[in-house]
Amino acid sequence: MVQVRKKTRVEKILLADDLYILWRDGHESRYDFFALRDACPCASCIDEITGQKTLDPSSIAKDIHALSCEYVGNYAIRIRWSDGHDTGLYNFKLLRERG
Repeated sequence: MVQVRKKTRVEKILLADDLYILWRDGHESRYDFFALRDACPCASCIDEITGQKTLDPSSIAKDIHALSCEYVGNYAIRIRWSDGHDTGLYNFKLLRERG
């Protein structure tokens, strides 16, 4: 498991064929768009009470891609997906652990 220090911050985010993050400590992470969309942590995709995933992966287009990405404070990004979904906040700790 990757240890995430409080001082670990994002240096750069690029959208291309996937999501690329360069962390300030030099670590690089790449995230497949389909896997990220499937892991959306929002209340539409995860049951708020049980924490159980409600998003059916078969409902996600295989060619899903990010249209844009924006910072939310100093702790997360919001991705606007090609399927119109944009309510998930991907916090940096989660992204660092996955990458």
